[in-house]
Amino acid sequence: MSEFGTSKEGASSVRPPLLKGDNYSSWKGKMEAYLSAIDDRVWMVIEDGFTPPTVTAEDESIVPKPKAQWSTEEFGASKWNNKAMHALLSAMDESQYKLIQITKNAHEAWKILETAHEGTEVVKDSKLLVLQTLFEIIRMEEHECLNDFQVKLMDIVNQSHQLGDPYSDSRIKQRIMRSLAPRFESKVTALEENVDFKKMKPSEVIGRLLAYESRKAPTSSSPKKQKGIALKTSKVEKEDNDSDEDVAQMVTRFKKFLWLQRNDSKKVEPSQEKSSIKGIQCFECGGYGHISKACTNLKKKRNGKEMATSSSDSESVEDSSSDEEC
Repeated sequence: MSEFGTSKEGASSVRPPLLKGDNYSSWKGKMEAYLSAIDDRVWMVIEDGFTPPTVTAEDESIVPKPKAQWSTEEFGASKWNNKAMHALLSAMDESQYKLIQITKNAHEAWKILETAHEGTEVVKDSKLLVLQTLFEIIRMEEHECLNDFQVKLMDIVNQSHQLGDPYSDSRIKQRIMRSLAPRFESKVTALEENVDFKKMKPSEVIGRLLAYESRKAPTSSSPKKQKGIALKTSKVEKEDNDSDEDVAQMVTRFKKFLWLQRNDSKKVEPSQEKSSIKGIQCFECGGYGHISKACTNLKKKRNGKEMATSSSDSESVEDSSSDEEC
């Protein structure tokens, strides 16, 4: 396994940040701090470079000076170059190492990486134009937290700084104040009216805005919650309305059913009537299918009594007539 890229970035303060290619912008800033922490003279070698000692040969040509003839100062300068070079080699994976493999000068290695990832001056200018546009149009979303917005803004600022176009504190503060969501409007006004605003650093402005956001957290999140409550309420109201409509339809159908029942009871078909009295028993004759008032036996009895009565009356009349004749 290669020695390059085997250590985990951030696992220890003695391990340098790892350059993987696509993270050069952030790596450059971290690496500068790392090299300066080793010794300021290490970073000075990166900026100013190291020129190996030379001597003039007998033929008047310039040749490298043998190390045995180096002075203490020359050994010291070489030591800082070696430390810087070792740190750089320890801070990249195999693919990045191939870019600087042929050089032993830390300053040259740094410039090679810079050109490979940032491009030439023309490329840098193009990138700066893009970053300037992003800086001017950046806006905080209504439901975006301040920390997320700060990260986006400072990423633009840091990239511009790495490309040689640093933004002043005043410009950064103004961009922050102009890009905040409407919910910060009252705080923005209060900060701008503060007599010490011009002296504030961007970090202090962000700190005050974070404190304001923290205090207003329930309020700032209320629109989203209210929206959810409104949706739930609308859903409940819709369900209630649907229930009311169902009840109303049921009542209407029930009323219609009662109305039909009343009409059907007034107008019964003969077949239905016959079917409905089929199981009724007559108290007169004991038969089924009719009541006593409609019983034929009862009618016969009544007719018999009437005939007997009329016959008796006739005989009485005849007897009285016979007596009168005698």
